[in-house]
Amino acid sequence: MVQFLQKMTANMTRLFQPPHSNKTIKKAIIATSVVATLSIGSVYAANDKDKDVDTVYHIYSEGNLLGTVSDKTVINDVLKKKIKEAENTYSELDFSIDGQITYVPERVYTPLYDNKEAIKNVNSSFNVLADAEGIAVDGKAVAFVSNKEEADRVIKRLKMKYVPEKVLTELENGSKEVKYDDFVYIDVHLEENVTSAAEKVVPEDILSVDKAVELLVKGTLQPKKHVVKEGEVLGQIANDNGLTLAQFLKLNPNLNEEATIHIGDEVNIQSYEPLVHVAVEKNAVRNEVIPFETEVIEDKTVFKGTTNVKQEGVNGEKVVRYSIIEKNGSIAKKVVVDEAIVKEPKKKIMIKGTKVIPSRGTGTLTWPTNGGYISSPMGYRWGRQHKGIDIARPSDYTIKAADNGKVESAGYDGGYGNKIVINHGNGMKTVYGHLSKIEVKVGQTVSQGQKIGVMGSTGNSTGTHLHFEVYENGKLVNPRKQL
Repeated sequence: MVQFLQKMTANMTRLFQPPHSNKTIKKAIIATSVVATLSIGSVYAANDKDKDVDTVYHIYSEGNLLGTVSDKTVINDVLKKKIKEAENTYSELDFSIDGQITYVPERVYTPLYDNKEAIKNVNSSFNVLADAEGIAVDGKAVAFVSNKEEADRVIKRLKMKYVPEKVLTELENGSKEVKYDDFVYIDVHLEENVTSAAEKVVPEDILSVDKAVELLVKGTLQPKKHVVKEGEVLGQIANDNGLTLAQFLKLNPNLNEEATIHIGDEVNIQSYEPLVHVAVEKNAVRNEVIPFETEVIEDKTVFKGTTNVKQEGVNGEKVVRYSIIEKNGSIAKKVVVDEAIVKEPKKKIMIKGTKVIPSRGTGTLTWPTNGGYISSPMGYRWGRQHKGIDIARPSDYTIKAADNGKVESAGYDGGYGNKIVINHGNGMKTVYGHLSKIEVKVGQTVSQGQKIGVMGSTGNSTGTHLHFEVYENGKLVNPRKQL
């Protein structure tokens, strides 16, 4: 009997497909199939007008029996309720049922049906689908919006993320090039084949225009390989790629938290890959600086370590025209089309001394200041020994090395204030005290007459002057005998 009903269903039924383009029509109509009354044995009525005979309806979907009901309205009301609930949640969308129902009527003396069971089976077998517009990239649907107009807006908004609307409009209207700000735009296009078509989907899959644009630009997580670099550890690699350690280890089942990785190893990671690439071709003219070059000329008459500027450098200027191709806002190609020099650069010339400074003194000391006089000689003063001479009132405050040598110490030293000691390498040392500024470093070789500091009044001093001491073979001697 069931097989016979199934054959009758396949050959004689009309399919249930509620309309969805008009909400007022789709809510009210559910088509039913009419099947000839069967007469088999005593349970089937021989006369349709027999008052003792009732009609029940067997419900089929794709050849499967879902149940038997007392009236078609039992199921029709369930389906209309599902659509109504969806409309209350998504008022802007049109809905339909995602399947086909066949009703097979049967006239019987003793009706057997189970409305509740049939309703349960129908609810679990059919979903409410919304009319949508699917956006496909290279033939694969990747996003859904509510209608064709919104799909077109998504494609336009994709391009407008990288070019102004005015530029896009003029290019789409046939302009060969559009000047905007300091660029000349030539072309804007999607590298992938992006199309749209009508679809039916669950309403939760439908995105707003903003969300659809974000999805296409951001893309989806795709597997990639990462080559381990020096100093990297598992946690760092995971964190740098937006993964937790647990997620990273799931992608790399051959590793665990204690695993050792080596430079050059390959590990699995994931990163977002855009679904769509917007290519923008444009030209740009830029004024650019031509950096000056520096020429160094060695001079053997100038002490080593000394450099002087003979000629200051001056940057030049040029005008450059570029052809630029960007993909999703990043420069993919930049080519110089032509350039013109507006101003030639002027090179900087440096004189570099190569003359070696002897670290051994000549044995003859020279006056350590530019002019001045001995304001206080060596000897007893104020009841105690004055160990050197004081020189005051020079023509300037430059302090010079009295002979060739190497700086033995340079820094603050109690009553001396800022002090320099030079070892002349021949048993002789000189001391320079009360400086306001020290301009040499320990270990530096200095030449006779070279500036080593500035006269001052640091330490125990009553005024600006130089305190100068001389030692021979470790013994203090009067500087006046050497100068």
